[in-house]
Amino acid sequence: MTETPLRQAASPGLRQNSVGVAGMVFMVVAATAPLTAMASNLSLSLGLGVGSGTLGWLLIVGVLLAVFTTGYVALSRRVVNAGAYYAFIGFGLGRSAGSAAAFIAGIAYNMAAAAMAAATGYFASIGFATYFDVHLGWYVYAAVALAVVWALGFFGVRIASRATAVICVTQFLLLAVLAVAILVRQPGGFTFEGYSPSVMFDGNYALALVFCMLSFAGYEAAAIYGEECAAPGRSIKRATYLALALLIVVFLFSTWSLVAAFEDVATAAQEDPGTLVMRAAQHYLGSWAVVAISLLLAVSFLAASVSFHNMAARYHFSLSRAGLLPRKLSVVHRRFGTPAAASLVQIVVCVVVLLPFVLTGMDPLTNLFPAVSGVTSLAVTGLMAGAAISAAVASFRGILPGGAWPVRVAPMVAAAGLIAIGVIIVLHYREVTGSDSGYVAFMPAILVVGAAYGAIAQRRRRDVQLEAHLQE
Repeated sequence: MTETPLRQAASPGLRQNSVGVAGMVFMVVAATAPLTAMASNLSLSLGLGVGSGTLGWLLIVGVLLAVFTTGYVALSRRVVNAGAYYAFIGFGLGRSAGSAAAFIAGIAYNMAAAAMAAATGYFASIGFATYFDVHLGWYVYAAVALAVVWALGFFGVRIASRATAVICVTQFLLLAVLAVAILVRQPGGFTFEGYSPSVMFDGNYALALVFCMLSFAGYEAAAIYGEECAAPGRSIKRATYLALALLIVVFLFSTWSLVAAFEDVATAAQEDPGTLVMRAAQHYLGSWAVVAISLLLAVSFLAASVSFHNMAARYHFSLSRAGLLPRKLSVVHRRFGTPAAASLVQIVVCVVVLLPFVLTGMDPLTNLFPAVSGVTSLAVTGLMAGAAISAAVASFRGILPGGAWPVRVAPMVAAAGLIAIGVIIVLHYREVTGSDSGYVAFMPAILVVGAAYGAIAQRRRRDVQLEAHLQE
């Protein structure tokens, strides 16, 4: 008998075959927002971490994620659920652990969706005021962004994936044009110095490692659409590896070009990490590129908001279907086959998160973003580690078939690396968030509360099965 993936039992289903491998790839890439990662995480690593040694750490993170993905895709061949980490971790470690992980993911993705919408409004307001003399508050553009996000979530992942694909390709093209311009004018700047251990460990290498890891947030996106694609095991594997390869190439080449663009990239980045990409664009391409990057930053954040919205909504849907959230959140739109109720609630969550900033006049970029970066970094790293441990445990329990490397050795190696990164994040939490605020430092407690609630709620509902075991 051939085994087929385990799907959620006796529940309303999302529309199948609504997204392909390419669409899944772009939803992963959209969540990472390559242009914004270059202008934030990687620029911070260049300035506050190890300078050009960031290149070596990017490569190491890429290898670690490739090792992690072997066990991850092995789980995807056995388990299919709109709450991917929920099912993956629950498969090997039990339903309580899976439910705890689900609430951690849900909290992180909801916060990220709201923060990305706020950033869209923030950068759109600056861009329109600077280049079109239109002066509106950031919250006006954020409201428009949320309306777009809701529409793309309501009408289906097929449309959302196409929209994000256009945005992602535009980011790639702009970063490629900048990189080629630097290569033509500064070919001697592309050296292999940044890959040498002496440079990689010359500075705050722990912080550089964390910022490189943060550049791959949203890695779960492909598996989240397992219920909505054909041949989920094969599609998730292809989409995840393709997205990882694409991101590694884009990040390495773009970061390498920034290193080559400046005589001393570490000093240049320390002056103002947020403008490093724009300064390079101004010098090598001209003012038109600065305008394009400024406006594209807002659009890039919009794509990220769409991706995180869809991820959060599918967690609402999956947890509702399992009886851990109100049943109404598992309502599927009859025509579009989308988690319409869960999507609407996610937008409401975004409004609730952003409303205090509107009413008090606080800047969401300097107040909300630090909290989100800290929560997301801990959540994503912890969820990945949990999934890796789950794969190894499931293998030893005899319920996850496969060779020793993909389902035992690789997951254990990945788990060790991810746990180490999690410890580094905790030890360098202030640098990761860029904030000394006690409020920001306290935010990870929300993850602990969410995890505890998820585990307790699952224990009280032992009649609810995580998934059905189907074989043919």
